[in-house]
Amino acid sequence: MDSTASVMDPTVSVILVPDPTLKLKKSPSWIKFILGFFLLAIVVTAIVVPIVLTASDTEPTTPSPSTPTTTMATTFPPSVNYDRIECYPFKNMVEENCTASGCLWDSVNGYPNCYLPDSSVYGYEIDGELMNLPDEAGFKIDIRRRRNEDDSIIFSLYGGDIDQVTFEVNYYSDSTLSFAFYPKNEDRFGLRPPVTVTPPTTGATEDIQYEVQLSSNEKGQPFNFQIIRKNSGAVIFDTSMGGLTIAEQFLMISTTLPTHYLYGFGENTHDTLLHDMNYRMWPIFSRGQAPGKRDVNAYGAQPFYMASEEDGSSHGVFLFNSHAMDVTTMPNPGITFRAIGGMLEFFVFLGPQPESVVKQYGDVIGRTFMPPYFALGFQLSRWGYKNTSEIRDAIDRTRAVEIPHDIQYADIDYMDKRRDFTIDPVNFADLPALVDEVKRDGLRFGIILDPAIAHELFGYPTFSRGDKDKVFVQWANSTYKPDSQAANDNNLYGRVWPRRETAFPDFLKNATKQWWTEEIRLFHKEQKLNFDLLWIDMNEPSNFLTGTLLKCPPNRWDDPPYETMAANVGATGRLSEKTICMASLFGEEDEFLHYEVHSLYGHSHAMATQSAVRQVLAGKRSMVLSRSTFAGSGKYAGHWLGDNYSTWKQMANSIIGMVEFNMFNIPYVGPDICGFNLNAEEEMCERWMELGAFYPFSRNHNSFLFKDQDPGQWPDTVAVSSLKALNIRYRLLPYLYTLFYDSHTVGGTVARPLYHEYPMDINARSIDKQFMWGPALLISPVLQPGETSVEVYLPEDVWYDYYTGIRITASGSNTFSAPRDYINLHLRGGYILPAQKPALNTMISRNNNFELLVPLDDNNYAIGKLFWDDGESVNTIEDGLYQINTFEFSGETLNIKVEKGSDDAWGGISQLLDTIQFMGWSSEPAKISVNGTDVETTLYEYNETSKNLFLFYKFSMNEDYVVEFR
Repeated sequence: MDSTASVMDPTVSVILVPDPTLKLKKSPSWIKFILGFFLLAIVVTAIVVPIVLTASDTEPTTPSPSTPTTTMATTFPPSVNYDRIECYPFKNMVEENCTASGCLWDSVNGYPNCYLPDSSVYGYEIDGELMNLPDEAGFKIDIRRRRNEDDSIIFSLYGGDIDQVTFEVNYYSDSTLSFAFYPKNEDRFGLRPPVTVTPPTTGATEDIQYEVQLSSNEKGQPFNFQIIRKNSGAVIFDTSMGGLTIAEQFLMISTTLPTHYLYGFGENTHDTLLHDMNYRMWPIFSRGQAPGKRDVNAYGAQPFYMASEEDGSSHGVFLFNSHAMDVTTMPNPGITFRAIGGMLEFFVFLGPQPESVVKQYGDVIGRTFMPPYFALGFQLSRWGYKNTSEIRDAIDRTRAVEIPHDIQYADIDYMDKRRDFTIDPVNFADLPALVDEVKRDGLRFGIILDPAIAHELFGYPTFSRGDKDKVFVQWANSTYKPDSQAANDNNLYGRVWPRRETAFPDFLKNATKQWWTEEIRLFHKEQKLNFDLLWIDMNEPSNFLTGTLLKCPPNRWDDPPYETMAANVGATGRLSEKTICMASLFGEEDEFLHYEVHSLYGHSHAMATQSAVRQVLAGKRSMVLSRSTFAGSGKYAGHWLGDNYSTWKQMANSIIGMVEFNMFNIPYVGPDICGFNLNAEEEMCERWMELGAFYPFSRNHNSFLFKDQDPGQWPDTVAVSSLKALNIRYRLLPYLYTLFYDSHTVGGTVARPLYHEYPMDINARSIDKQFMWGPALLISPVLQPGETSVEVYLPEDVWYDYYTGIRITASGSNTFSAPRDYINLHLRGGYILPAQKPALNTMISRNNNFELLVPLDDNNYAIGKLFWDDGESVNTIEDGLYQINTFEFSGETLNIKVEKGSDDAWGGISQLLDTIQFMGWSSEPAKISVNGTDVETTLYEYNETSKNLFLFYKFSMNEDYVVEFR
């Protein structure tokens, strides 16, 4: 549910506001800067490796010199208008103040008009000797700011520039490296966000995929570098266009790209998966902002991109920084990063396959949590159930139309005065009884918890206990807090859902994590509310009425010298828009400012909540669903795409958001099906439910301001189509669960764009109205009103219609029939998909027998596997309580093998495999044998028209088999 800083300009008079009481971690308080702004009262609606040194006049210091590919910058303005780096993005610059500031002006030949000189004038220069890191695992070299001819330092954009800087490169493996810029003689690890990263430790070998080149190692020469893919020569990172800036509150770096095929960055609403490269700026800074509005920052911060190169290779780049930042695409093509603090530290992943890039990224930030099996079922929710009876009615409507239903949620309606860890004693007094009742039939229950805690000194022990344990966010300077606040109370208070003002827990503190766990334990025990999972919301953190009820006084953190797009697009023009003040303290020893770790709030909240719920529900895996995320949050929680709108456009955009978060290693993701805001129109909801059946996280949820939209509201249309689509989902849940196992153990996406499987297909690189489950299932929904057909792009390969098993002979763009109750699905030849007969929920369906779908490729080959455990115990993989069945068909033989986990306590799978469907079978077999024994002809059936062969033999899932066809 949702709910004017000044850029330094040499022509503008400013007010200097020194604040010696505040400082950045490990940084002196050095700067005075401007503040001139108006606070606007706003009402937030609730809905709302080797290194190769090359230069013409210097000898390389490595034994294998190569021809330089980074050209030295000239002293002239760039002659092409596609590589300009804008000087002051949020100022209406004119020629006079542009040139007076040291920048270049040209209003005729391109955009932007006011832009930086190249690296021969602006940036950094070599200032030391190259030094190899131990074991030749990288190198570092000192650089300093460029000098003028009189040896004076060049102009500053926003002040506070750091003159002496170290550039360090680390070779972590043949496919992963990092580079960082940090103040000379500083500990770079102290400048990192408080988030764990785990780079590979294998080091580089002779198979290394990259090389790093400096344009020169001669002292005084401009500093530029390139990262080059060795086998193709593609330059995947190149700083030669200039712009490098290292300042305490402003960092900037630009790179040219080897391709226009750029993906990623978030969280924003992107209308296309492929980025617009025409000077589009995207803000990255967590904010409680509903999706739909372009160019604004939404709930999470994901500073990661992928690029698809000319030869089909892919690479990825991650900026490890939690400060507010802006990313600007450039037509040359290129990217400019701007951040307001921290460190420029980038991890680079060489792939070369798209899925390899995602896996390498996951190795560093952490791979996805393994969801419980029931979390893959269909889920229902609504903000606006007035009482327990209305929840029961929604459940009954869903059962009446026989729609599978695994999880029911309660939103903040169930709380007493909207306070965490309470139950409304009038309208929801019987909620615990309802939960126990529906769980007996296999339904699971989830409840919402927000981080903001009502400030009530009496009668609300959750606040009292937290206040006693000092778990709440504090003002950074006691003079900032309101005059009315008690002298001995330094908590920062805002306003969220409770009727009183709210305090905000600091989940970077151990005491807060312990308090949060204990509050969840007490609520579960004392209220006897047997929830199965926790849904955490408003954790950007969101705050209502910032600027009125919560006033953030002028200071260098709420009003940094570089404005940022996040502030620029907000109503107040400040970073604190819709959140709490940047000048507040976080961390075990109050060592961080909110300014530094704002975008980590949801991440730390998810970590604390996953730990808590697993302790409270002892032995259970459970699940956490979080609105705000950061890099690595997928290890702890899933994500829904926020308070979207019931429009066809947002339905289409949801596919883009879903596959982007899969790239970000958060594969358990999906939007609110049928939309959260606005009344859902019948046809749109019908089509959206069909599409929603194939989101990894599949939930219908909406707001109290609008009509109920669970499928049972339209029993003859939406419910009918939903049932068909969801029965397919439930049939394929064993395949989906196995995809999550792979993502959890080795990395990679679950739902992915076509180009991940077909990187050489130029057309596939821009497809964003279709997507795939893993490598084998293609989903092509209808996304326009009134359509009964859909354009489906089939890459050059072997494809079968899911419903008929008939091979599709056409490739490329095709128009296929798509009646209102039908979503186009195609199976890719060469893969074996485990399946299971569907049922009303997974507690029932998991007891049904298994099937195999075997679409053959042109070589009469297919391969697949099934991962299986008890579906909900924690650490089954680590403890060896699982098994994997592998299936391989080659020539005329199907091999089935069983690999059980290491713990003998795992008893195997009781269900049988009783149906195998082969697609693309050329002719009826004369004989089939299983482990050398012929199968009766009544146990198999061949369809000459569809070229499908069905085998109805009962296989134990705990034994190996050889099935031969003659």
